[in-house]
Amino acid sequence: MFKKIKITDTASGAFLDVVNSFSFVSQNKSLIKYYIIPFLFNIIILSGIFYFSYNSINPWLHSFLSGDAWYINFLSLILSPVIFVILLITTILFYSIAGTIIASPFLDFLSSKTEEIYSGISPESNLSFVESIKDIIRTTKNALKLIFLLLFLNILFLFLNFFPGGSFIYAFLNFFFTAFFYGFQFFDYPLEKRFYSFREKLRICWRFKKTLAGNGVAFFLISFIPVAGFLGLNAATVGAAISFKKYMEPALTRGNY
Repeated sequence: MFKKIKITDTASGAFLDVVNSFSFVSQNKSLIKYYIIPFLFNIIILSGIFYFSYNSINPWLHSFLSGDAWYINFLSLILSPVIFVILLITTILFYSIAGTIIASPFLDFLSSKTEEIYSGISPESNLSFVESIKDIIRTTKNALKLIFLLLFLNILFLFLNFFPGGSFIYAFLNFFFTAFFYGFQFFDYPLEKRFYSFREKLRICWRFKKTLAGNGVAFFLISFIPVAGFLGLNAATVGAAISFKKYMEPALTRGNY
């Protein structure tokens, strides 16, 4: 009988794996060529989403809170921080979803090569045209499922805003679950190579929810850094592949999750 291994679920470790991914790539320059196409996509996607969000969505949201009535001022005071957090989270969420869908074949290969370099063992990976189309379809389906789950959770959490201090609790829970879903997209690559179903992926990822959230928070923060933000998808993909090998795979190998 196998000895029960200790499962490591660490937000800080996953966060640092994303941050240190830049150093990892600089030491393994063969990965740089896999950065180029996603980097070009990211420039277009992230710039476009930020421009649209802050020039269209932001004024539209605040227009609902315009007026001189006392209750309008009260609602503005209570909901302004919530609107700000939601806008930031939504902006990066759309960036991560659009980026992973469009660049999924390249990010999938980047994840696979990172695993190979980190462990010296190469998981099977095929970048043929047919497999690339399958990657895009699979990523799109998973993204839609994640969006529906996130919307469902947000609807549940909205009721918190009716209680004192509930707006801040709502913002925290919303950020945590969104960070988890950010991370899910990047851990999806190594899990997909092991042929797990979407339901199995969710169960595994929830067991390592801190690890996924740490990866997601790092991706979220990097996305706001000039220049480095355009490499956010790449960095999170590399970081997730390393975290998977360090924390998840030992538990999955023994079926201990």
